[in-house]
This record gives sequence, C-alpha cells and structure tokens, in this order.
Amino acid sequence: MRIRLQPVVVLLAVAALLGATTWGRATRADVRDDHRVVVLGIDGLDPVLLQQFIDEGLLPNFAKLKKPGHFIPLGTSIPPQSPVAWSNFLTGMDPGGHGIFDFIALNRKTLIPYMSTARVEPPARDPLAVGRWRIPMDLTGAKTLQLRDGVAFFEVLEEHGVPTTMFRVPANYPPIETAGKAISGMGTPDLRGTSGTFTFVTNDPDVEKGRVSGGVIQRALVRDHRVVAKLEGPPNDFIEKSPRATAEIEIRIDPENPVAEIDTGLDRTLLNVGEWSGWLRTDFEMVPYLVGVQGMVRVYLQQVRPHFRLYVSPVNIDPREPAQPISTPEDYSVELSEAAGPFYTQEMPEDTKALSAHVLDPGEFLAQSGLVLEERRRLLRHELRRYLDEQKRGLLFFYFSSVDQRGHMLWRQMDGEHPFHDAEGPANLTEAMRTTYVEFDEIVGWARAELDDETTLIIMSDHGFSPFNRQANLNTWLEQNGYLTLKNPDKRDEAEWLTGIDWRNTRAFAIGLNSLYLNVRGRERNGSVARTDRLALAREIAAKLNEWVDPENGKPVVTQAVLREDVYHGPHVHNAPDLLVGYARGYRASWGTTSGKVPALLLEDNDREWSGDHCMDSRAVPGVLLSNKRIAASEADLRDMPVSILAEFAVDAPAQMKGKSVF
Repeated sequence: MRIRLQPVVVLLAVAALLGATTWGRATRADVRDDHRVVVLGIDGLDPVLLQQFIDEGLLPNFAKLKKPGHFIPLGTSIPPQSPVAWSNFLTGMDPGGHGIFDFIALNRKTLIPYMSTARVEPPARDPLAVGRWRIPMDLTGAKTLQLRDGVAFFEVLEEHGVPTTMFRVPANYPPIETAGKAISGMGTPDLRGTSGTFTFVTNDPDVEKGRVSGGVIQRALVRDHRVVAKLEGPPNDFIEKSPRATAEIEIRIDPENPVAEIDTGLDRTLLNVGEWSGWLRTDFEMVPYLVGVQGMVRVYLQQVRPHFRLYVSPVNIDPREPAQPISTPEDYSVELSEAAGPFYTQEMPEDTKALSAHVLDPGEFLAQSGLVLEERRRLLRHELRRYLDEQKRGLLFFYFSSVDQRGHMLWRQMDGEHPFHDAEGPANLTEAMRTTYVEFDEIVGWARAELDDETTLIIMSDHGFSPFNRQANLNTWLEQNGYLTLKNPDKRDEAEWLTGIDWRNTRAFAIGLNSLYLNVRGRERNGSVARTDRLALAREIAAKLNEWVDPENGKPVVTQAVLREDVYHGPHVHNAPDLLVGYARGYRASWGTTSGKVPALLLEDNDREWSGDHCMDSRAVPGVLLSNKRIAASEADLRDMPVSILAEFAVDAPAQMKGKSVF
C-alpha cells in the first residue's frame, strides 16, 4: 500500500530544510513547463515483427521514424508481465522498489493468492441490521487501495507545474490524485469487481450452462419470440450476505427475419444477426426506488435460429456515471465520454476469455477487438486535439492494448510452426497481426501530422512477443526433482490453488506465471526450510532449472532462472518470490502452474486459443522505443523512460529512479 504525505506539506518542509523543491535541484524557474511530450504506449509492440513488416513495405510511418539514432529495443522487466513492466515505467524502479512481482501475489502465512495491484478494504464500521436490510454506518464505504509503491513520474511533473494527461496507463488503479487528468487502465474491474465476466445466453443444447473462466453461460427460454436474460452486477451490501444485484435484458425476436430488439430498460436497439450494439446502459437496483448502480454493456447477436445465441460483454463501469473511481479529477471520465462517447473501462477490454471459452470464434473476437481499437482511435483524436488546443503543453500519455491482446489470441493463426496453426484459416485471421501493425502505422502517421517538430513524440512498448507452443508444468518439475510432495498423487487432478500438497515434505512450490517460492520455516505456513538454508536452496534450484531440456526436441525450457537478490533492489525485495523463472522462447508456465496445480505431465503442447505470450526470459521479449528526437543511448530499459521524460522538462529525477535519459 502506498502512503503519501500531502504534496503541499512535503514541498514546504523540504523547501524550508534544503532550499530545494520536493524532487531535486530544479526550481520552478528552471523547468521547461512550456515543452510538449506525447507518449504512445503500445502494449506488446514487438521489435522483430515491426522490422519484418517494415521490410515488407507495410509500415511507411514507422519506417520514417525507425531510422538510425531514432530506434532501439527497450529492455523489459523481470518478469516481463504487463503490471510489472508498466510499474517499472511509472516509478523508474524494479519490483524490489515498487512491490509488484506478478499478476498474482501470495499471502505467505495463509498461502492464499490475490491480485497484486489493488485490494479492497471494507468499511471501518459495520452496517446497522434492520431485518434483511443493512444500513451503512460508514458513509465513505469500502475503499480500493493501490498496492504499487513509489512515486510515479507524472506526480513529479505535476509538482513542478507541468500538466499531465495519463490515458489508461496500467498499474494506476485507483488513479493517483494529482492536479493532472487520468483515466485508469489495467487493474480496473468491471462492475462485478472482476477483471471481466461476460454473459452468454443460449438455448443451444450443445452448450452447457454454468460458469466458465471469465464468463457465465445462461440457458435461454424462448417463449412467444421473447427471451429474458439476467445480468449479475455488484454485490448488494444493503442486503444481508450481500447477494449480487441483477438487471434484466429483454430480447424480442422477429418471427420471420434474423433480427432482434434488445431492451435493457434504459436503452433499446435493433440488431441483425452478426451485428454488434453500441453501449447500452443497465440499472442494478440496490434499494427499490432509492439506490441503484448504473453500468453499460455491448451486445452481439450471434444467432436467432435454429438456436438463440447472444453474447453480452462484461458490465463496464459507465464513465458517464462511474460507480467507482476511474478518473482524476472525478468528472474527467464524464467530460471525456460526453465529448467523445462512452468507452470500455474494464482493464483489458478485448474479450480473450470469450474466445478461450469458444463463445466467440476467432473472427468474432477480431471484430470485437476492432470495436475497442476504433474507440481508442476516436479517443486519441479527441485527447490529442484537446492537448494541443487547451492544455498546449506538458505530457500526454495514451495507451493501446490491441497489439498485445491480438498477439495473445491470434499468434497461432499466423505462425506456421505453432502446434495448433490452422493452415486452412481465413486470410483475415492469418494476416491479422500484419493488419494490426498496419492500423497502428496509420495511427502513428496521423499523430505525427498533428504534432510540430518541437514536440517530442515517443512510441514505446512494455515488452515484445513470442510464440507460446509448449506448456511447462513447474510444480511437476519440482515434484520430479524432489522439492515438492503431494499428499495423494492419485488425486493430483482434483487439487488446485496449492491444495493437496504435503507441506512438511515440500521445500519449493510455484503459483503465478513466473514465480517460484521456497517453503521457509516461520515465513510460510507449515514451512520446512530453515532460513539459513534458503539462499543455498534457491541457487541449487536455479542451477538445475537452467539445465532443463525438452526431451521431445532437445531445446532448453528455462533460460533465465534468477534469484530475487540478484535482480531486485529496494524495500520490497523480502516480499518477492524467491526465484523468478524465465522460460525459453516458445515455452511458458502451464495453465496449471498459474493456479498452483501439479499435473502428471512435465511438458505438453499448448492447445489453447491463447497462443502467443511474453511471460518468459526477459531477454527474449524486449519492447520498442522510437522517437522523433534523436536517441543518444545505445541500449535502455523501462526504468530509463521516466527519467527521460522528466529530463525533457528539465526536471531532476527523484533518488528512487536510477535510470538515465535516453536522449
């Protein structure tokens, strides 16, 4: 959790004691607060694919930028996971400083995993019980706390009078309160409080109802050409045991034509089969006639006959009437949506889970991703023009997720060497990544045309990409090498989230994408390893992991098993996993490893739609750095970026930031 003094107090205290401003030697008079810097953060933009498509003549605008002295690969984080990487970018620190090590963190005493970037604290006072109703006594309610530590570079700019706009930068939920403008990005939940839960309504007998990863499948009852679907919303804390509030959608099907009317109670639209709706508002009643929560969804009418099939997006927080803090100032999301239209607010809006569950097919996923990208184009056009016409100076950061999310889900479509490549796939899928890079080339060209030569334009990514061909079952490797023991190996398939492990006879275990923990006595519940033996055991395991070879092809499985002490610095090193496991190109932690399973197989092909990844050896997946300003550095990593941006405004970096300016 981040603890920050009020900026005014800090400024006055330091100025009085040191005769300087909060962050360093620069004074307000020294700062170039009339300068302009625009940063386009394109998650997952890969230097190898970028060069390949430039060589094919597809990316003229990138080619103009990517000339000698204006491009270098950008080193990513260890591990190269997006919340870790973007935290490095924001703070100029490695995870030992900011405390984000993986998507999944682990409570070492309870061995219960939790999301690493934010947590919800309940109200300070219990509600007053009146029958089944609960009356809140703490009017501030539950609070969401950001868990990333360290000062973000845009806070430093604001303290020096440099205005900033941060559009959906990851690892900034809830958004930090500054004098600037910000919309939260990765980490922002849907209205249910999840990373995104879709609803699929169907009467197709071949589709089993129930919960799937990232979604709910409802059985549709079609009566008189009418279907009523029920959406789950946030927990209703006004009622005993906080059941989820619900909202209904009524669908009226045309008896002759492939058309249906969708009615949410607040909005109504007519859809043809194969058509997507715009944003439709939904209302979740908490207290009848008194309290309700507004959300919004997009709907896709997949089929009406012979079976009814309707996809409903996760219920997004409506930026026009946000139920949770998603912007700073609070009315910025309202202002932006009124000017440029409502937009996806959930952390990663491309619905990868619906494709993984085969609710959407790859073509439908690509279409849904296209809606996201078109929304982002519209918002960039608005924000860049507002920046030039109204803000006129300072920093504009704008984030895109489409390259990353399409890379995850469509890699196998373009990669003939992937074990589940579809050689007969349609051209729009096999060419999807090329088309995506072309779309971003057009965005870069438009942005350059809008900016003058005095404005510094930076295009960057947090990591690159790689095929994900083979799954490595890390807990199985630990078991086979004598570091992990199961209570009952015959029931291994029933055990998940580290259940079923014989802790007294287990010295190491894994959960998450790149994290390996030692079972240390006095630190982990039921620990078995003496603290004095921890370091030697970590080095032993790292050495053996770096020798792991796939017997099927003779290739290394792990190429970067490192100890936390060797790569991290700062106050949170002791909270880090004991080892960080970087897999060779083409390999990644198995789906079972991420949830603490111990499968029987050591290695297996990845047969999922999620076929590209970057959670591996950080050296195999560098990001990209391009600029219209000459880059003096021959190499750099994400921790250099905040220092570089601060230097553009002649602002000294705070002591926590150890990087150097690339310019």
